Amino acid sequence: MNEPKLKAEVRNNAGRRNSNKLRNSGYIPGVIYSHGEETQSIKLEDRMLNKVLNKHGSTGTLELEIAGELVPVLIKEVQRDPIKDIVLHADFQKLSADKKVRLRIPLAIQGREFVEARTSGVIEQQLMEIELQCLPKFIPQYFAVDVSKLEFGDVIKISDLDVTKDENYEVFTDLDEIIVSLTASSKHEEVEEKEVPIYESNKSILDD
Repeated sequence: MNEPKLKAEVRNNAGRRNSNKLRNSGYIPGVIYSHGEETQSIKLEDRMLNKVLNKHGSTGTLELEIAGELVPVLIKEVQRDPIKDIVLHADFQKLSADKKVRLRIPLAIQGREFVEARTSGVIEQQLMEIELQCLPKFIPQYFAVDVSKLEFGDVIKISDLDVTKDENYEVFTDLDEIIVSLTASSKHEEVEEKEVPIYESNKSILDD
């Protein structure tokens, strides 16, 4: 799998005032954490960072090009303005090929529209991500969860995912955690609630 690439520059001036100047000039401040090394302050072009995040999400791995060198990193955290939803800061963790990393991977629901159309039910997603540990080469962008065969009352748990049986991963999320379930839609429930009293009322009149 080809990792997304993003150019970054070393940032010498830290502090809140300098970070605001960076943002006003079209850059986002960030840092790279690394085991046994000093934290490195960087800056990334706002437009290009958002392009990568919009396409690949705010988790997963990428390569930062710094002074001509490609540095493999994991996106640890992307801080956003709670009102404007613009990126304020980005944290990365430098990856070593032989060192496992603990992280959270998104769960992507597949087949939702198909099963909801087939059953007139509603897929309820209760868990958005799974926490695990693996080597960098095994880090996926997401894990797919196929719900197309669900029937009413069915659930899919963490234990149902293939990743829990893969020796390349150590899963920390409780295996009994429910990811999704298929339930009746509120409209369907309302119809049933209306129909039951009418039937019981008619029955009582006939019995009299």
